[in-house]
Amino acid sequence: MCKICLVEDEKELREILRVYLEKAGFSVVLCENMEQANKFLNFDISIWIIDIMLPDGNGLELMKNLKQYNSDTPVIIISAKGDCFDRVTGFEIGCDDYIPKPFLPAELVYRVENLLKRVQIDKIDGNFEENILELPPYSVDLVKRMIFEDDKRIDITSREYDIIYFFIENRGQAISRDFLLNKIWKNDYFGSDRVVDNYIKNIRKKLPEFEIETIYGFGYRYNR
Repeated sequence: MCKICLVEDEKELREILRVYLEKAGFSVVLCENMEQANKFLNFDISIWIIDIMLPDGNGLELMKNLKQYNSDTPVIIISAKGDCFDRVTGFEIGCDDYIPKPFLPAELVYRVENLLKRVQIDKIDGNFEENILELPPYSVDLVKRMIFEDDKRIDITSREYDIIYFFIENRGQAISRDFLLNKIWKNDYFGSDRVVDNYIKNIRKKLPEFEIETIYGFGYRYNR
């Protein structure tokens, strides 16, 4: 599960954003100032969300400290109207996205998900070349949303592709049926979570070398 560190001094906003992010399936670490946030610089955090104006310093300074430990860690900067924030400077020192206050919590969740997708595509085993992901014996065309085996296209549905790609993004992680429903189907399905089992069965039939492990009583995990 992706872990997010949210650094925001406004308690009410901090709690609202936590609820939205956790509902979207993220694990959230909360900090209200730089002193607290500095304790997590060495932790395995997938993405940082940092308010630029903190009670004990500037969020850009925190981002500089973070980049010294891990220059690849993605950062979203939050800035209230009237804050002294130079966007160019922010991006130059490592900011990946910027969102001005006020904003809808759902917009932040959307930006987090999109940023993580961009980062994860670049990190997958270094096998990403010209939008083709090699997972022998399969090749995944990330732009055309197609999967091939020995140059022969495998007939899969759009939803099957979404599930396969979600497992690739979250390889090694235990994924519950409910979580998969929430991420893939969102609000488009009302019924038993056993629909997931049917899709996994079809994927295994079409891609027998795509190793999806069953975690009985919970869900699935992709281990390659």
